[in-house]
Amino acid sequence: MAILLLILSPFLAYLLWLVWALIAYPIPISYNLRSLWQRKVATFTTAGAIALVVGIFVVVLSLAQGLSVAFVTSGREDQAMVLRPNARFELNSSIERGRMRILKVHPLLARDEQGPICSAEVVVVKLFQKADGSDTNVTVRGLEPRGLSMRPQIHLAQGRWFRPGLSEVVVPAKMQGRFNGLELGRSVKMGGRSWDIVGTFEAGGSSFESEIFTDVNDVMQAFKRESYSSLLARLESPERLTAFTQAVDEDKRLKLEVVGERAYFKELTKAGDPIRILGNMITIILTAAAIFAAMNTMYAAVANRTKEIGTLRAIGFRQREIMASFQWEAILLCSTGGILGSLLALFANGIQTGTTSFDTFSDVSFAFTITPGLMFQGVAFSLIMGLLGGFLPAWRASRIPLTDAMKG
Repeated sequence: MAILLLILSPFLAYLLWLVWALIAYPIPISYNLRSLWQRKVATFTTAGAIALVVGIFVVVLSLAQGLSVAFVTSGREDQAMVLRPNARFELNSSIERGRMRILKVHPLLARDEQGPICSAEVVVVKLFQKADGSDTNVTVRGLEPRGLSMRPQIHLAQGRWFRPGLSEVVVPAKMQGRFNGLELGRSVKMGGRSWDIVGTFEAGGSSFESEIFTDVNDVMQAFKRESYSSLLARLESPERLTAFTQAVDEDKRLKLEVVGERAYFKELTKAGDPIRILGNMITIILTAAAIFAAMNTMYAAVANRTKEIGTLRAIGFRQREIMASFQWEAILLCSTGGILGSLLALFANGIQTGTTSFDTFSDVSFAFTITPGLMFQGVAFSLIMGLLGGFLPAWRASRIPLTDAMKG
């Protein structure tokens, strides 16, 4: 952090000087504002290019934001997941029936009138066809009846919940538009049998909207599984997680690993890393082009207004005042594009999409999520482009010799 502040200190000092100049030298800056309006075509063209870059920048950030929302909202602080050691993810985990019976009566689990609050679950992946004709893996989660109530963000949207032993499934409502054949009342083929779609559910944007739910024993029979993938366990309080983790780790009969549910889903947010990397590469390329466009526009403005610059110098304005005014002109030009681009990005808000997680090898459904914070970052991004794109032209304007400027 200290090194970063040291690197940014000249930039911050220059920015503070510009703010002071805005207050101290109002006449040249008002002149620059009128100049922007007089050069409507160049102003709108450059602002449009900046808006395009900022819009893409905000949309790329919203992809990562949507993935983060999907996973972060999936876990509870008072719940833990028990996995095979070093499995990291449910798909790679295996817990035999005997060890599962020991886990489900563990004294540190929370209890109610029905007994320990936990759910033994099995996770498999099945290839489904998307609406665009391509195929991708989808997570199918077999869980016990308790597993539904342990996920309070899940709500039935249509139909009813699945019943054990009848090969019934419920599907996320948001997956129906992205995949073929998931309409209520239809059937899907999995594990050598036909499964009836008896309901649809919503999960508040969490990652559970990427999973098909059914009974755990039906999945184990259909897919010939002899062991479970994980146990979802609720503790009496989040503070009990450490004690539960230690107890399971020290129990020689179990040889299992405990991870907090919130921490587990936080690890899955790495599924967005490829999107971030690709988005950053695209943004860097477009940013360079936008800075060049802003710089080109400002150089043209300086070249066409040398007499005006000379007049300002002749009536007493100093070089630093001229530099500040042209720098602010570039900042205003780019910030206009930044505000427009951030507003345009709002059209992507809520659009459903998906990606493949390289950890679970299955589809993750999520929505573009445009937040005020992301829009603010977009505008701040445009201000940086204005500073970088306007510095050299502003420096050039302030350094034109008075005699040359008066000649035009």
